[in-house]
Amino acid sequence: MSAFSVPSEDYDVACLRDHCGGPSWNIEPARTALLAHDLQPHYLDALSARSRHFLVTQVERVLAWADDNAVPVLASGPRPASHLIQRGLLGTCWGMGLSPAQAAQTAVARLGAPDVTRIIKRSYSAFYASDLETELRRRGRDQLIITGVYASHGILATSLDAVARDIQTFIPFDATADYTAYRHTAALDLIGTMSGRVLAVEELLQARATAPEG
Repeated sequence: MSAFSVPSEDYDVACLRDHCGGPSWNIEPARTALLAHDLQPHYLDALSARSRHFLVTQVERVLAWADDNAVPVLASGPRPASHLIQRGLLGTCWGMGLSPAQAAQTAVARLGAPDVTRIIKRSYSAFYASDLETELRRRGRDQLIITGVYASHGILATSLDAVARDIQTFIPFDATADYTAYRHTAALDLIGTMSGRVLAVEELLQARATAPEG
């Protein structure tokens, strides 16, 4: 089994509230899908215990909101490789990555999320060489809420790819994580100025699906 090790630190994610911002988009559940980005234990275990517990708790709240408002849930994860060359330049940066067994695991399943669509990707962005855009278009969704890890890796890259596809992204800062406060903060600031809206879980939970007329 491959191991993922980075120099992580213990920090209070709730203190990043001042980094909310971005375009004045509003979440409309009928237009929205939820992406649980790379929530494999392989990545979660690299976080500090406090960050990991806080993230999982917050993602649980967002998953419950999605279930209540008929928002489809997608869970991304990397495609496992059997040879380093299959990883491309990511192999140079991070080695072999997840084993097939690790890639099959997801914390979303353990959190009890119903009817999750798996998105298998080949690089940082969940849009790269995956079915994510197809799944969103098929469902008529042009908004994407992104939770998970890591803010400065795949979440940032996914939001940049989304804006290029005219898909609005919403990043609940307190339902994402990174291995240092600096990287988390920098990612939120970049997203808020370039590619999406950064908000708090509490604000997200206020968005409610409207009942059909008649």
